[in-house]
Amino acid sequence: MLIRIFLLINFFISLSLYSQNKTDEYIDNYSDLAIKEMNLYNIPASITLAQAILESGNGESRLAVEGKNHFGIKCHNWKGNKIYADDDEKNECFRSYASVSQSYNDHSLFLIENKRYASLFLLNISDYKAWAKGLKKAGYATNPKYDKLLIDLIEKYNLSKFDKGANNKTKIYFAHSYGLPYLVGSGLYIDNKSEIFSAEINTSFYLSESNISYHYKLTDRFYAGGGLGVLYMPAFEDKFYPHIQSELIFNYNSLLFKLGSQFIFGDVKYNITPFFRITYLPY
Repeated sequence: MLIRIFLLINFFISLSLYSQNKTDEYIDNYSDLAIKEMNLYNIPASITLAQAILESGNGESRLAVEGKNHFGIKCHNWKGNKIYADDDEKNECFRSYASVSQSYNDHSLFLIENKRYASLFLLNISDYKAWAKGLKKAGYATNPKYDKLLIDLIEKYNLSKFDKGANNKTKIYFAHSYGLPYLVGSGLYIDNKSEIFSAEINTSFYLSESNISYHYKLTDRFYAGGGLGVLYMPAFEDKFYPHIQSELIFNYNSLLFKLGSQFIFGDVKYNITPFFRITYLPY
């Protein structure tokens, strides 16, 4: 009897270690993809990994093996390849991908493009518990314990470590801007995810300006800051005027929405010029 109990205990311990080793292997294989998606779309890597581990069974489910679908995303309005499997109902339609990286990217786009997940992107990127609860509330899965399952995975495997550091890498971009009163512009941007430094030139038919600016992070999506530069108005006077500016930036994926004002020094008709710009950063 004791031998049977011992063998039974040994079996369950071995099964648990096998499962844990498979999860560790999955994390090693795909954590870089989760971090990449986080840097592109501001979705916590911990959440992406936990969802993928749970939905794909460590990448070993039929959907994951045959369809490269690691997030259990159903077809909806999908126009790509499809795979069929039983879920809430028999023979349901799921999206099929050419690669796992395509599955990870489509998961990000699925969250961004569906309005019911919009509130998630107002949350702090380091608050994985709020993200997990938000996914459950939005109806990502029908399991009433979905948020707890995600949180347990994140804490068991310390997935939150992937939400730190990688997003702090400094990146340099050459970007274009469009807005009013300056119709077009271009500039150099240095982004370390907590600060943005920029040097820009913006122009329209009747005035041009250049500036150097600094912005600090207020929340996950909002930055505030200011800068200094010079204004040139050839349509009125062939002169340069120094200016200072302040602005608020809303960062939505790879777009920076800027709203601010410039105070112009000198004998000009209007000393304060409001402006609006949209800048595309190719993350």
